[in-house]
Amino acid sequence: MSISFWKCRGNQITEKGPLRDYLGRPLMTATDNSNPWWPIFKQAVEATGGKLLKPEILASTTDARFTRQMGIPTLGFSPMKNTPILLHDHNEFLKDTVYLEGIKVYVSVIKSLSSFEGAVSL
Repeated sequence: MSISFWKCRGNQITEKGPLRDYLGRPLMTATDNSNPWWPIFKQAVEATGGKLLKPEILASTTDARFTRQMGIPTLGFSPMKNTPILLHDHNEFLKDTVYLEGIKVYVSVIKSLSSFEGAVSL
């Protein structure tokens, strides 16, 4: 099964691949209040002083596509703020303060999501 991705050609955006799995479930996780996990996730990030920017599809930086194909809503994010994007580049680095702050963000997110008792249907 191929995964959906968007390709921009000038002002035209075209879809490649399906937007739903073989059972009709969306392959993209909603990042609005229609997803009961989204407000919990967003609040956990903001509680640490973080700010979520516009969601992007970064198919090459995550294995989340595999969990989505199984019908598991999946959010991927990185708490590396004010850091150049040097993934797999020469001299890839992360400042120690950014790393330590990221740990706080992950702790907040894990605590919030693991204690959420809302809808869990897949």
